[in-house]
Amino acid sequence: MKLIFQNRDLEFNSTIRIRAVAKHVRMSSNKARRVAHLLRNSTYIQALAILTFMDYRACEPIFKVLVSAAENAYSFMGIHKCYLAVFAAEVNEGPTLKRFRPRARGRGYPIQKYTCHISITLFYDTSLHLCNSTHDYITVR
Repeated sequence: MKLIFQNRDLEFNSTIRIRAVAKHVRMSSNKARRVAHLLRNSTYIQALAILTFMDYRACEPIFKVLVSAAENAYSFMGIHKCYLAVFAAEVNEGPTLKRFRPRARGRGYPIQKYTCHISITLFYDTSLHLCNSTHDYITVR
């Protein structure tokens, strides 16, 4: 199977997929999906650059999950991050925390605090080799 990434054909090895999940992230799933959608069909280095320079609150937990997935690939399979690309970036709804806000005359107004589950799946691509790129050394904010 071949996927098109940024006007480039990348070979897809369906047997090697690396996944990382963050559960119960205290954020609305719609706000996190807005950022996760931009990561699909990009390499690991490109995804780091996108998350580093975007000014959304959802970037920080997604950045942590992406780095965790790359570290999982290196520690469990010995795959360097230069050969990784984002296969899927999913944001699902988590449980809703129900709270009450005090109001006038002893009443309480119900509010809902939303949570989400962030899941990023990377895959190993042998046609990628970006280790000599200057974007390899992007640091955490």
